[in-house]
Amino acid sequence: MIELLEKLFKYKYLIGCLLVSSFLLSTTISIRAENATDASNENNENPYSILVIKDYFEIAGVFLDVGVILLLWKTVRDFSELAKVSKLQTEVRFRPWVGPNGGFELLREDGQKKQYSITMKNFGEVPASNVIVTCTVTDSMPDKLSFLNHNNSSESKNQFQLGPLLPGMEKRYWVFIENENYRRAMEGTSNIFIFIYFMYLFSGGKSGYGMISQLDKKTNNFVHKEMWID
Repeated sequence: MIELLEKLFKYKYLIGCLLVSSFLLSTTISIRAENATDASNENNENPYSILVIKDYFEIAGVFLDVGVILLLWKTVRDFSELAKVSKLQTEVRFRPWVGPNGGFELLREDGQKKQYSITMKNFGEVPASNVIVTCTVTDSMPDKLSFLNHNNSSESKNQFQLGPLLPGMEKRYWVFIENENYRRAMEGTSNIFIFIYFMYLFSGGKSGYGMISQLDKKTNNFVHKEMWID
């Protein structure tokens, strides 16, 4: 019942106009019907006299007025929806969209570490004034809320400022993994998770893209376990 009343409240102006129009229509029809009856009784020889035809045209005019009110209401509603869509398109289009352009790639390795890289690209039409990367490597599934709220004291967590990122521009971020941790992950005795989050600033505010990837020992590649946009 409450939901029905809320829906009716949204159309209060239309309902009010229809009620007023219905009242005027009923009153006009009653008056014109009496006039038409009197005119017909007075002039039975010509029931389609000018006065009778005029009265019927005025009654039809009331119906046309109601139709005009409905068309005007529909036009206003359509313009309101169009304005909402245009605002949404503006917010989505005229802003940067920073995200990974591919997965993690192995660049090189030495006796102690393996060096991976991931490419970030601005897919939007507006430059990002500054891109800040937060990354950590763990052996268990990271808690993204804990990392984003800076509540985790892991020493492997670090932040790095990549600077501005123009539309269509790409930059790489490096991730280093200890060979011993990699060996245990490939043997199945441990896991390797990479938590990485890109926060970028622009004229309209700030936004972010995050993902959690896990090393798959079967394919020897990192598989994205979770991705999100802020």
